[in-house]
Amino acid sequence: MGSCSVPKYGDSLRGYAYPIHKRDGFRCVYCGWDGNQWPNWLFLSWDHLLPPGHADRNKCEFIVTACRLCNELHNRTKFDVEGKTPRELIEQKRPLILQRRREYKAFWEQHVATRQYPPEEP
Repeated sequence: MGSCSVPKYGDSLRGYAYPIHKRDGFRCVYCGWDGNQWPNWLFLSWDHLLPPGHADRNKCEFIVTACRLCNELHNRTKFDVEGKTPRELIEQKRPLILQRRREYKAFWEQHVATRQYPPEEP
């Protein structure tokens, strides 16, 4: 698979990332976020599995659908990518991303969900 066929829209959701999202069933490959539901679709992005400068970085098979959070959680982490398939690259990143999501959820449960904002007036 080489370059992706891109629809006429200039934005990612309707344009350049659309073929990737369609191929991946509009689901985040890391956490399963379902972009088939509205407004979840608005939070889809694409993730390059290979680092900048890698010869295969922009090949469709090395770009996957990710929700925005999963895409950002380990965006700057360096992974061993040489000789790995797209599936192996996803499996390498997934445990770290899911662990970070659990950490965020625990923080939210402790510091956000149990609080009333804004604080009630006495």
